[in-house]
Amino acid sequence: MTPQQEHPVTTEEMRVWGAVDTAFPDVHAEMIDGEVCIETVVTSAHGQMAMSVGAQMLAKWCVMTATDTVCDGWRGTTCLRPDIAVADPAYRGTNHDVFPAEKLLLVGEVVSESNPGNDTRRKLTKYAQAGVPCYLVVDPIQGECLLYSLPDNGRYRAKVESKFGDPVSVGAPVDMDIDTSALYTY
Repeated sequence: MTPQQEHPVTTEEMRVWGAVDTAFPDVHAEMIDGEVCIETVVTSAHGQMAMSVGAQMLAKWCVMTATDTVCDGWRGTTCLRPDIAVADPAYRGTNHDVFPAEKLLLVGEVVSESNPGNDTRRKLTKYAQAGVPCYLVVDPIQGECLLYSLPDNGRYRAKVESKFGDPVSVGAPVDMDIDTSALYTY
């Protein structure tokens, strides 16, 4: 059950991304559809919110951060690093440098101030294409969480909105309520 893969340098786009990622280790780099996206260093507020959500799942699930997430369906032109990646607890204690997106149960992203569209639109499509059952968008700009579920044919069929302070009820396979009372707006 250990999905350890070699770094996904299978296309020229991935080689370019790998070079940028190596050259600038202090920034958050991802590649979406062949475009290298460099975000500013994760802010304290951003990181605190990711930890607040991820910590709630640690007792039950394998929770990862800064994990290169790939999917064969992305054809070697996308490598995402979700703020929170949740997998079956059987993956605890294994090397998660590269993880197949289709093995994830939930992915969580805290919306970036510098490029919110990556988290709210582009990654939404990618995670649905990979069949990730739940995609949680924590949006400190709007003060809300958006939970997408039921991936089908490259899109999510269900979306639930919750204001910060209200619990986010995540259904199968995660089956838990996420407390959002520690979240705040930018």
